[in-house]
Amino acid sequence: MEFREIIAVTGIAGLKRVVANRNDGLILSELDGSNKKFYSNRQHMFSPLENIAIYTDNDTVPLLDVLIEIKNQKPTNAPVDANAANDALRNYLGTILPNFDRERVNISDIKKLIKWFAILEDLDVIKKSEAPTTEEAKVAAKKEVAPAKTKAPAKDVVVQKQSVAKPRMTKNKV
Repeated sequence: MEFREIIAVTGIAGLKRVVANRNDGLILSELDGSNKKFYSNRQHMFSPLENIAIYTDNDTVPLLDVLIEIKNQKPTNAPVDANAANDALRNYLGTILPNFDRERVNISDIKKLIKWFAILEDLDVIKKSEAPTTEEAKVAAKKEVAPAKTKAPAKDVVVQKQSVAKPRMTKNKV
């Protein structure tokens, strides 16, 4: 499973994995692959984890980068309990991401972050996505685009006068 397949659904606890996409919603499963279910986009909003970011004083930091930093600091700075006091939660996120925006990042967001980290760490999904190597990028750049079809030169068009039939008068029956 990859990080880009994981999605958060409003009104549903936990995280889900995308199985299929339909016009009116998504078919999602639990992260272990069990219990597939359809979720309508009329009732739920879907947030792929790769599109979620944490507000900082200057800009935003992608969720994956924050999760990787939590994983890197785990031996020296273990995550706090998600039900810890508000000050403890803010202080913990401050050690992970010192310049996070304390006004726009809510306590509930920090709790979700800690819960999601525990879930994703067990699945070993927290990894930096690999960018294509320079050699792969060169190969992609060298791919030739098919030449556009050219139109045949226009021939001289001769307009011929055609006879126009007069419309017939019909009786409408009521």
